Amino acid sequence: MESQGKPDIRQQVEASRGALKKLQLLIPGLRGYRQKEDIRVSDELLRNQVADRLDRAKANLNLLRKQMVSNNDLTNLGGLASLISQVQALSGEIRHAAQGYSGFVAPIQVTEDALNRLYDSDVTFVSTVFQFESSTAPSALTYNPTAPSSIQPAVSQLTAQVRDIREKWATRIEGMEDILLKK
Repeated sequence: MESQGKPDIRQQVEASRGALKKLQLLIPGLRGYRQKEDIRVSDELLRNQVADRLDRAKANLNLLRKQMVSNNDLTNLGGLASLISQVQALSGEIRHAAQGYSGFVAPIQVTEDALNRLYDSDVTFVSTVFQFESSTAPSALTYNPTAPSSIQPAVSQLTAQVRDIREKWATRIEGMEDILLKK
């Protein structure tokens, strides 16, 4: 998942393997453990990066909220406050999602095809979050105090984007569960 000059998370995880981790890959009984642990680590990296993007989007929305308050626009605050709350909740849900345990004797195998489907799905998920963050940037989301209701369509569109992100997150969770197959 190469985006904006950043290396694929899988490559970051592989590059961070020390001698012990590389040895674990050579020992048959530990190979599966190491591979599952690497999946868990790359999942955590991805989730933290996505949550960071959502936190930046929330900060952008808070700037808009401050503009509304300074212009005594209390009419639009309810919808914006709800959106900010949804973004904050989604960020926390993604950042703190339960991680699988990759025990030494866990009877689980990860198929490469299933893992690649998950990574392809992640590209769509992450792209949607990046687009949402861009949509909340001050340059993209302008508030006109002389026409305060003009912000309502943008807030509605952003709310729809959050729903879409939440749906993609749910699909991702299902995908994570699907890559774990009982032997």
